[in-house]
Amino acid sequence: MYHVQEIAGGVYWIGVNDFVTNRFENIIPIPRGVSYNSYFIDDEKTAVVDTVDALVMEDFLDNVEYLLHGRPLDYIIVNHMEPDHSSSLLTLAERYPEAKIAGSAQALRMFEQFFHRPMKERYVTTGEKMTISLGRRTLRFFAAPMVHWPEVTFTYDAEDQILFSADAFGCFGVLQGSVFADDADYRREYEDDARLYYTCIVSKYGQQVLAAMKKVASVPVSVIAPLHGPVFRKKEDLALILEDTERWAKWEPEVRGIAIFYTSVYGNTASAAQTLAWKLRARGADRVKVIDLCKTDAASALADVMRYSHLVFASTTYNMGLYPVMRHFLTMVGEHLVKGRHIALMGNSSWAPNVAGKLMKEMVETWKGCVLIGEPVHILSAPGPREDAAMDVLADALAEDVCRAD
Repeated sequence: MYHVQEIAGGVYWIGVNDFVTNRFENIIPIPRGVSYNSYFIDDEKTAVVDTVDALVMEDFLDNVEYLLHGRPLDYIIVNHMEPDHSSSLLTLAERYPEAKIAGSAQALRMFEQFFHRPMKERYVTTGEKMTISLGRRTLRFFAAPMVHWPEVTFTYDAEDQILFSADAFGCFGVLQGSVFADDADYRREYEDDARLYYTCIVSKYGQQVLAAMKKVASVPVSVIAPLHGPVFRKKEDLALILEDTERWAKWEPEVRGIAIFYTSVYGNTASAAQTLAWKLRARGADRVKVIDLCKTDAASALADVMRYSHLVFASTTYNMGLYPVMRHFLTMVGEHLVKGRHIALMGNSSWAPNVAGKLMKEMVETWKGCVLIGEPVHILSAPGPREDAAMDVLADALAEDVCRAD
């Protein structure tokens, strides 16, 4: 059964929704599903731009067959070789043996790495100085390495001003009967999923994202067609996704507020985290969020690291080290190259020194442009008068800092 939607004259979305997969890349929960977007260009010559996950391949192949109406497929454009976009590529190539396979040199090497079926006589190596004419349309290519794999290319349809942007500007969440962002309340329906997607998938490569955006700014863009999530065509939606992506790429916080991330074994560190939140609100900090890392998925918590300007990490000492959940989370935050945050720490121990506070401090001090506020507060077993006084001092410093005008 085919499902296609025209996004411009002769250019069609031919992707498929995935309602089945629970975790993207087998790690990030996607309760709202995800779309795998592919596009068909109907001109004197025909082209498919990227393919889909093999999980939904049959519906995708039905879409291609429907739009070809018995004609040959001339080109398969490969912007990205990650398997959620390429695991049906070999089947498509075998079904349409006359189609040229166009991609960057590294993408074509990856084609052979994944499928072990060289098709060198069919390869067209794309580059920024070459074009492909389909008739009325001419396709150009922008190299976008590490957005977020090294082989990535953006394809640009100059006549319709469509940017096929690979994984850039994408988001989680299935499409709800329309492929267009303006047919939904994008900010309400998709922006959180876009932040989650960017933070977990792309945020390590902010400099490469900014470099790719600079290239794209050299041409007029009326439509952005990503590989996940809705297609952008209205000026306000284009402006929003470009603005969001630039902010995220620079790790600029969206909220001047405080996110408190904690792990707790018996509830005492949790009590301290909640107490600190009340103290902060009483001091005029009006954007405070408390996050239990033992109950909140790390991917969602990472998106809050992206959102908030100030971060507090509170954790117990465990087996003379840092509680494993907090250690994993701080490692993940560091791996995504967080920068520019103001940070405070609280550690808990009963019979050992404040090992948790010491180890957290060592980790966050490696983060670029991050400022540590005060020394780690040491909770001795459970919050009492001594801990309350120490949290007062920390709350004073945090509230003053977060309420200070930039």
